[in-house]
Amino acid sequence: MDNTIHSFENCSLSFAFNAVNGKWKPYIIWYLAEAPGGICRYGELKRRVPYKISHKIFTQQLQELEKANIILRTEYDEKPLRVEYSLTEVGWLLVPAVFFMRDWGAIANPKFTREDLLSRSKGTLDGDKLTYSYKSPELGKEVTITFKY
Repeated sequence: MDNTIHSFENCSLSFAFNAVNGKWKPYIIWYLAEAPGGICRYGELKRRVPYKISHKIFTQQLQELEKANIILRTEYDEKPLRVEYSLTEVGWLLVPAVFFMRDWGAIANPKFTREDLLSRSKGTLDGDKLTYSYKSPELGKEVTITFKY
């Protein structure tokens, strides 16, 4: 019998979902992963996310991702001030899950076709399987997700 007292503060699943919970966070992770060199300035990143988002909400989502150690905000002492965003190594370990979730959405929603799935997937296709992976030598960790569609 499990006698552990569970709380949201001590739950890794709660931490994980809170870290990515937000309408725009998965898009921010996606577009940072797809950005040239994995780096975007604020305005460029906001333009890459193809939806209308207020400055306040977009900034809030960036701050929450930074607090969760998913993205890194780098400020340069220049005039005008230059700020760049990139994924941390912890953030990169999340990217395969974000790519998988997009493809899961293409399979789970009947309005999408197999062609929709395969034409836009970021997974590596091998027969009837898509694989998403990232290896972080810095952290000594690796994520691999295989999806048989």
